[in-house]
Amino acid sequence: MNLTPEMKAQLQEQKKQCIFCKLISGEMEAKKVFEDDVTVAMVDIYPAIKGHTLFLPKEHYPILPYMPQEEFKHLFGLVPGMCEAVKKAMVTTSCNVFIASGGVAGQQAGHFLMHIFPRDQGDGFFNFFWKQKETLEDEKLKVLQNNFPIMMGNHFKRNPMSWHTGNGEQPSFLKEVYENGHVLYEDEQVLCVVPEKGVVKGHIEVYSKVEKSLIENLSIEESFHLFSTASLAATLVFEGLGSQGTNIILKSGTTDDNSEGKLCVHILPRSQDDGLNKTLLWEAKQPSYDVDSVMKKIKDKTWKVKYKEEAKKEETLIVKPEVIKIGSEKKDTDEDGSLGFEDEIKKAIEKIRN
Repeated sequence: MNLTPEMKAQLQEQKKQCIFCKLISGEMEAKKVFEDDVTVAMVDIYPAIKGHTLFLPKEHYPILPYMPQEEFKHLFGLVPGMCEAVKKAMVTTSCNVFIASGGVAGQQAGHFLMHIFPRDQGDGFFNFFWKQKETLEDEKLKVLQNNFPIMMGNHFKRNPMSWHTGNGEQPSFLKEVYENGHVLYEDEQVLCVVPEKGVVKGHIEVYSKVEKSLIENLSIEESFHLFSTASLAATLVFEGLGSQGTNIILKSGTTDDNSEGKLCVHILPRSQDDGLNKTLLWEAKQPSYDVDSVMKKIKDKTWKVKYKEEAKKEETLIVKPEVIKIGSEKKDTDEDGSLGFEDEIKKAIEKIRN
């Protein structure tokens, strides 16, 4: 989204007090394992699991919607390489990526970041081992099904992809997902469904259609599209369902909480009284092992992580989507009666901040 001068001034003030900005600048010591012009990664000194790594933009953005598109693409385009490096360093076969937006979802830092966890079966980390027992009401499901294709159409208008022409094929490894979920959207690279039973009402699953299991097998463009879709799905549940925050959780490879090993991003709408934080979040504690040795191992594996810029495509006219809020009339509309895309994002931001 385009930041107003007032928003930019506010961010500059926040930046002066931000611990992560001080870690990035060198004012405070950070255990960095990777750095380029746009991003930085560092091991968490109070890890949830051995190899727990933080990956974040250098510029200060409190939440994901503030981040400019080019920085978003750079950051999330590098996720496959970062996950591979952490996995190789820790000699594991799987990984998670965890993002919290809003205090109710467990966001504690004022600087947007993601957590990368190296994972394996039997590793004793059960925070993402959840029970799916909630069913979304038909009326709300229809709102999501009506609005998400519009939002994705707008995304492709802003970010034209030469490969995109339609829904694409249905890969055999997602056969059960098609049969057991309510499809919100699909294209050649992703499938988005609301499962019959979710962790919370409005739980959305975004599957890769080009890779069955491992995030590191995605290209920069494919990873960008996977996380762009997940980010828009988070905006969808803010506006369509009135959630107060979201968690975006990627599961890659086979673990106790991902027995089929499918590559999937889970979007969980959050509310103050949903009780999820009791199991989803972890307690910050001093590790029993040498963090510096872990830092060195990961740093030794990140030398291959590089962002390769692709040729820029011509800009096209933006089609502004409409997201209808349950139980309320439309407002703040454009001349054609539709809600502007940036208005959606601004409303979502306000929900997080409040």
